[in-house]
Amino acid sequence: MNEEKFVVPAATLAEQPDAYELKVEVPGIAKEDAELHMDGKTLSLKTKAKFQNPAGFRQVAAEFEHCNYAISIDLPEMADPATLTAKLENGVLTVAIKKRAESQPQKIEIL
Repeated sequence: MNEEKFVVPAATLAEQPDAYELKVEVPGIAKEDAELHMDGKTLSLKTKAKFQNPAGFRQVAAEFEHCNYAISIDLPEMADPATLTAKLENGVLTVAIKKRAESQPQKIEIL
């Protein structure tokens, strides 16, 4: 039986005054091998590792295992999925999500 195995990557969701930022560690993954989906308020990431030794090289030892990653995160109600942007750089996926306009602090003029 050839069952795919997935590892839950380390992730951090930080809140800023007008947005959220999610960082997910996915070492060894190219952006072409990552799928990011939004379903309701759930953001899901699934990746496929595609590592091959360079031609003429034979692996002698390994401390790093190339693996598939999968994670699902429920975003806060104030997050606006329509503003989601994602960037994969140096093994870290960074997802930025702005807060809904009505949830952001507002200054009210006193008459």
